[in-house]
Amino acid sequence: MNLKCVVIDDEQHAIEVLTDHIAEMPGLTVFKTFTSPVQALTEISTEDEIDLLFMDIDMPGINGLELAKNIREKAKYLIFTTAHPDYALQAFDVQSDQYLLKPISFAKFALGIDRILKKEANATKAIPKETDQVAALYIKGDHKYAFSNIAIDEILYIKALQNYIQIITKSEIHTTYLTLKEIEKALENHAFIRVNKSNIVAKAAIKKVDGNIIRLVNNEMIQIGEGYKEAFFAYVQNSLLKSNRNQ
Repeated sequence: MNLKCVVIDDEQHAIEVLTDHIAEMPGLTVFKTFTSPVQALTEISTEDEIDLLFMDIDMPGINGLELAKNIREKAKYLIFTTAHPDYALQAFDVQSDQYLLKPISFAKFALGIDRILKKEANATKAIPKETDQVAALYIKGDHKYAFSNIAIDEILYIKALQNYIQIITKSEIHTTYLTLKEIEKALENHAFIRVNKSNIVAKAAIKKVDGNIIRLVNNEMIQIGEGYKEAFFAYVQNSLLKSNRNQ
């Protein structure tokens, strides 16, 4: 975990205190600092992907509460750092996550940020791993309440036929009213590759490649389309076992 931090405070000394605390805290890194709230307003963007935004309230030009209304959505967490306790209710209105009163010792900083770090750690654990992805697809059958459950690791290849597709598995063939583009989208996070205009192949089902012909584990053969050769052979090269010995 490496959370990007931005500090906005019109006093350079206050910025230095916070950047020192951030440097001492595992999992945090300083991304940018601003002494001018106007500069922060114009330069901070959503593309910066800021995790923690530390902001003073009592600043010239634009105070922290007004600034927060304009840039709050550009950071995951907002932490106000101020010498004024009477702004706490207004800070809540702009979705502040923490309210740290100056002077901010490292102990006060660490205790205030620890809750955010734990929340982030738990969120990271909750993100499904690739092996936790949906392992099956449901497709519609021949009437309104008929569905077939297809295990993704059972699929060998998929073939387009006019207005529908066939999903060929290790044991059976399923026909459903979908386009190849729609099934390709559903399988984009799984190990499949488009090999021509009409076929998507499971990478694990490829037994052999001979020129432009793919032989599958069920011994069916599929031709690689001209417009798909480059991507297919790039995949093969990336998966190719190579020797470092001199030939």
